[in-house]
Amino acid sequence: MPKPQRRRLAPEARKREIVEAAERLLQAHGYRVRVEDVVREAGVAKGTFFLYFPSWDDLLELLRDRLVAEFDTLHPLPTEVDGPVDWPAVIDAQAEAFIDFAAARAGIGQALFHSDFAERRPLADHAVVRLAAIVRAGQEARAFGAVDPEPTARLLYAAIDEAAHAVAAGADRGAIVAALQTLLRRTLAP
Repeated sequence: MPKPQRRRLAPEARKREIVEAAERLLQAHGYRVRVEDVVREAGVAKGTFFLYFPSWDDLLELLRDRLVAEFDTLHPLPTEVDGPVDWPAVIDAQAEAFIDFAAARAGIGQALFHSDFAERRPLADHAVVRLAAIVRAGQEARAFGAVDPEPTARLLYAAIDEAAHAVAAGADRGAIVAALQTLLRRTLAP
């Protein structure tokens, strides 16, 4: 039987195939996925993988950056350019969006944010910085009380992340979101 002919693809298309294969597998199987699984799924040689990604962690870092950028694009922060912003509603909406986003991507999230990779290549505190910016803006608008934005944002993020884990594990989403919003409102009350 003749060997199947390899498809010729432009380098960016081949790289995209690898990335998309990794995303599918990580979403389905979490941190258990390895290079061998990805190359099999993408239909490429292991050497091709390493042509585009010097290490497994390099691929995971690219995927993590893409996931963070996707959230930021889907859920941009408002500005007061067009008028006053309801900052308590913004933080509620951002927290709920994070829960839904994380729950829908539980497998890949496990691999990118809660694995030994996350320890080897920690993510800058992007979510904490984002929450702290909301807290500061809400304080400037007198919608939030006098709390220290950075440590408060860090603790709020821990609560939001735990809420996302609970929902992904099957907890009642409505009850979790309601409890989280109560926590956020009480913590930030003027």
